[in-house]
Formats: sequence, C-alpha cells, structure tokens
Amino acid sequence: MNPIDDDTLQAYVDGALDATEAARVDAALARDEVLASRVRRMRALNAQLRAAFDPVLDEPVPAHLSALLQPQGESTVPLTVHAGGRAANVSRRRVPRRWLMPGAALAASVALLAAGLWWWRAGDDMVRMRNGESYAAGVLDHALNHALASEPDARAPVAIGLSFRTAEGNICRSFTIRTPPSRAGLACHTAEGWELPVLELSAPARGGELRQAASDLPPAVQVAIDARLRGEVFDARQERAARADRWR
Repeated sequence: MNPIDDDTLQAYVDGALDATEAARVDAALARDEVLASRVRRMRALNAQLRAAFDPVLDEPVPAHLSALLQPQGESTVPLTVHAGGRAANVSRRRVPRRWLMPGAALAASVALLAAGLWWWRAGDDMVRMRNGESYAAGVLDHALNHALASEPDARAPVAIGLSFRTAEGNICRSFTIRTPPSRAGLACHTAEGWELPVLELSAPARGGELRQAASDLPPAVQVAIDARLRGEVFDARQERAARADRWR
C-alpha cells in the first residue's frame, strides 16, 4: 500500500510541503509511475482551474467598494492629561465607528470570496478526487444521475449530451457545464461514481443555445468519446431505461 495519500500529493503539487516531505515524494515519484501519473493529472487540473479563476483574483476591487474601507470623516474630543503636576487640555482624533462595520463586512466578504475561489481552484465543487482520479460531485453528479438529453432543461446548470455504452460495458455520458467557467467533459459510470476521464474549458453556447452535438465539444472530449464509443448512441428509450437501471 502506498503511504503517500491524495492530501499529501495535493500539498506537493501546491508546493506546500517542507523540504523533507517534498524529497520523500520526489523519491516515490521516481520509482512509481502510477503515482507520477496521479501527480500529472493533479497538475493538469490545477492548471485548468488557474486559467479559469486567476483573472478574477487579479481584478481590482471596484472603487465604490474600496470607498467603504475609508474613514467617513473625523472629529476631536477633549482629553485631560497631567504633566509635571499640571493639567492641560489636548485633543485627539477619533474616527467615527460607523465606518468599521461596512469595512469589516467588506473585508470578511473579500476574504470569504478569496477562500472560496482558492477551494474551487484546489478541487472544484463539481469534482472530487479519489485515489488520484477525478469524479463528478455536487450538481454535476446529480445531473449525470438524473438528467436526460431527450428532456433538456434550458435553466439547468449542466446539459447532458450523448449517452452510450463502451466495449467494456460501462455507460458514459458527455456533458456541458453552463455556469462560468463553461466546461465540457465525459463521465463514465463506475462502482466509485461518475469518473471524469476528461474535463475541458469550453466556449459558452452562442446566444444561450444548448450545445450538445459532438462537433461542438472541445477536441479532447471528442477524442475521449471516439476512443470509447462502440455501437450506437442511446436513443430516448434506451436512455430512460439506463437511468431506471441506475446506469449499470
């Protein structure tokens, strides 16, 4: 059993390990091609997520929000101090308390946004990692389990495309994630869930149209479909039957 788990590998990919731990992982990668392949997949996923979210993180805070962090005026209050046994009146500046609440709320919101984006960059709420492989999670997993290409929903965040059975007997489904950043991929049903052999950034649908045709998918997704497709794509009846059988 390999002692290096996914959390350690993710920390290695993120550059978060100390020198000793990083050296241990380096040595393991040099002798274990399976482990090295898992690291390459993690780096590829991180690169896709960075490409999607780095531009958002680099955008300046809008001026009207930045203004909330600035004091809204000053006032002075008298302060009596004693120096050398004598009393003297001096003034000190006091910033009104009313700016603290919006500023604190904005700072907390920015921190939460940054944390949320970092979490999505590291894992994505529609993707989970298991033994170095990517699997559908959240609304993507729900759509793959329940949505039908023959019954499209224009308001759904995920659009299902082709469904078919591979030569190995697994059912695979192509999909498009409509919520930004738009992505497309292929999911294949296994005992562990919907495995994602490929997930790529894609151009948004033109004019809000539903993009389900294979010709509209990114080239990497088309290649993945071609490599697995044997026979015919499911029609509406076959798709409903497969769902009823829990995609087995």
